[in-house]
Amino acid sequence: MNHLLLPRRRFLLLSTSACLAALTSNCARQNASSELSSFDPKAAPWDEIVAVAKGTTVNWAMWGGSDKTNAYADQWVADQLKSQYDVTLNRVPLNDTVEAVNKVVGEVQAGQTTGGSIDLIWINGENFRTMKQGNLLFGSFRDKLPSNQYYDANNAAVNSDFGLPIEGYSAPYTGSYYVMAADSAKVQQFPQTYSELLAWAKANPGRFAYVAPPQFDGSRFLLTALYGVTGGYEQYTGAEFNETLWNEKSPQVFAYLKELEPYLWRSGETYPPTQTRLQELFANGEIWMMPVFVSNVAEGLANGQFPQTTQAFILPEISLNDPSFTAIPINAANPAGAMILANILSSPEGQLQKFKPDVWGDPPLLDTQKVPSNLQAEFAKVEAVYGIPLKELIASTVPVVNAEYTTRLEQTWEEQIA
Repeated sequence: MNHLLLPRRRFLLLSTSACLAALTSNCARQNASSELSSFDPKAAPWDEIVAVAKGTTVNWAMWGGSDKTNAYADQWVADQLKSQYDVTLNRVPLNDTVEAVNKVVGEVQAGQTTGGSIDLIWINGENFRTMKQGNLLFGSFRDKLPSNQYYDANNAAVNSDFGLPIEGYSAPYTGSYYVMAADSAKVQQFPQTYSELLAWAKANPGRFAYVAPPQFDGSRFLLTALYGVTGGYEQYTGAEFNETLWNEKSPQVFAYLKELEPYLWRSGETYPPTQTRLQELFANGEIWMMPVFVSNVAEGLANGQFPQTTQAFILPEISLNDPSFTAIPINAANPAGAMILANILSSPEGQLQKFKPDVWGDPPLLDTQKVPSNLQAEFAKVEAVYGIPLKELIASTVPVVNAEYTTRLEQTWEEQIA
């Protein structure tokens, strides 16, 4: 026997064994993936959903433009998933949620009806409408979540999304309120209407600004202007866009914005490109009043960016109640894991954690009176350090209406104002 051949033969045998092991492992993974994607958690008890998801990875597509929200996901949420359920979180960062929608559309059109690359999407508004009306969502799953018991069944904010009934196709994620903030040391009387806002701007030229649409925060300002200038939000409610109403009312909005423009920061010759830049202008005293999400005010007070004389306030029946949700695509590879993640995000513990100003500062969507008494006390502690009387503040906020109004506002602003 030629002993020189022995190492080669041994190597071949080991390679064959390794290939068989790898093949077996790949087959096992493929079978597990197939079993996971074919499992219907909507028809299973929660214990079975938890058991099936154990040891899996869940792909969560979410806007990645905030270090705070990314840290909340990567740290607290990922830890809860792993320690409680042995599920690994893979955060899929997005510049815009529409990227995830397009990904799902592309996969489904290519015939990938199972095993998709996204299991859960942070979503609301026109993106949710596109997916729900396009039959691109997994189905009604919210009632299966243990966290659902903590939400008010009569609360429109968690049961409709931009006027479209949710019907269980998404789960509540985060409360968000688009309000106003002013430095009370410089602004003695806060405007309560858009006519009062215009009068204040004329009396204090250069001290008010809003973000340039179609950046998200700027578009929200346009929507509040639609409500505030044309007679309130209620005429725009309902699932469908009203073309006749738009044609009648929208010219009033842009007449108002043109009248306001000379009294804005830098006489409206340029607009802050981002909310971060707008908040910098407020922090250094260049402007004294700005539209803003309430979580940004809480964060700015907590970290010392804003003067302690900063106060959040609303324009009654104009300022926005603008929540967001999570939804499962129709071709999700791991719908069981997605439901567990959605449950963590909507749970009292998840809502409490993100409420903390040093974590994120976004308010809870659940009814804090429904949670256990020990957690009620924890929510009260956070609100005490929040720097804003939140319950009183948000009582007169109003919903966001059909996304087409915002789209039209953005287009017309770019045509007539930009």
